[in-house]
Amino acid sequence: MQVKQKWTNVSIITPTGPVLKDLVMEDDRISALLDPASATGTDWRIIDGAGQIIFPGMIDLLQHGFDVNFYHEPTPGCVADSSALLPAHGVTGFLPTIGSLAPEKMASVISDLAGQCGQANGARALGVHSEGPCFGAPGAHNPENLRLPTLNLAHEIIDAADGHLLAVTVAPELEGAEAFIRLMKQAGVSVHLGHSCALADDISRYVSWGIDAVTHMYNVTASLPPDGSGVHQFSLPDALIAESGLPLGIICDGIHVHPKLVKLLAQLPSDRVFLETDSIKFAGREGARFEAYPGYWLTSEKGKAVKDDKGGLCGSSLTSHEAMLNFLTFSGAGLTRAAIASALIPARVLGLEGDMGSVETGKLADFSLLDPSTFAVNATYVGGKQVYERKP
Repeated sequence: MQVKQKWTNVSIITPTGPVLKDLVMEDDRISALLDPASATGTDWRIIDGAGQIIFPGMIDLLQHGFDVNFYHEPTPGCVADSSALLPAHGVTGFLPTIGSLAPEKMASVISDLAGQCGQANGARALGVHSEGPCFGAPGAHNPENLRLPTLNLAHEIIDAADGHLLAVTVAPELEGAEAFIRLMKQAGVSVHLGHSCALADDISRYVSWGIDAVTHMYNVTASLPPDGSGVHQFSLPDALIAESGLPLGIICDGIHVHPKLVKLLAQLPSDRVFLETDSIKFAGREGARFEAYPGYWLTSEKGKAVKDDKGGLCGSSLTSHEAMLNFLTFSGAGLTRAAIASALIPARVLGLEGDMGSVETGKLADFSLLDPSTFAVNATYVGGKQVYERKP
């Protein structure tokens, strides 16, 4: 049976700005944005939005865990559990992400997560992101698990995911990276630069191989110190900013990236910046201490960075909603720019812009209702179906 809904008395955040329109949905897609009080048939369900803001469903491309779930060590139903919890934070799509796992474990974990994606009934588990193991600098990843980007490894990862591999992060300066990247692109996988020691002058060449985005800009992308000449040294972050059209992912907790750097990046064209949480186990709840891999202990703090016992960064405890609110504060931008950064550009990076990422005619009806005063998430819809409602 066809489901027809019309939302009235709402402000809709579109890529070109907020509009006072009625949102019309048929089944799981948006069929029109109409002038208020436009006539519809008698079989339509009319919903008064009471002045709320319709905001596009946020998409998190880098999520290692959420709540008690940790995708490096997947338990049965962990993806579905995260899927059910994430809509409370405005998320309608996410990529369960693994780090640099031991070679004997990696394929089985990817296969497990890929199989669980179909169990999601809340936020869409769009596919799997393999952050690593082909890194020039390990950061918080286990250095013992780093590997070169060979064609055999690419096939191993692709085959294990069985069509569900949507993104991979790689350091392009490594031997074999060009062939690895080109094979990933042929398989429809979005390739992100990260954990890299690449020379700045080589970045344009690497991007030409098919790199789609940058994983957590400014984190494990080293700059160069002054050389004593009085001239700023052109370094890796500068080169990434200089690549017009290359989207830069940022962890917007105010710790991974200084708020003034967020403000700086927000002055780039709107297609250049997107938000990703890099969340890990216990994100979205009170902090805890836990072991990420043998001997490597971490402490999380709600809404903040996760740190190891030496103070090193290891992902975040952010939710996408917290990141979006931080972006508004740090950048001084409005909801339109925040929606582009948290929804539209992530969708575009994955090649899914035609179906999601914004509230536009023809796209899936994935959105949240925000309080007009506080921007709190009051409800979230995926494919026109309510998957979360805030309790009074």
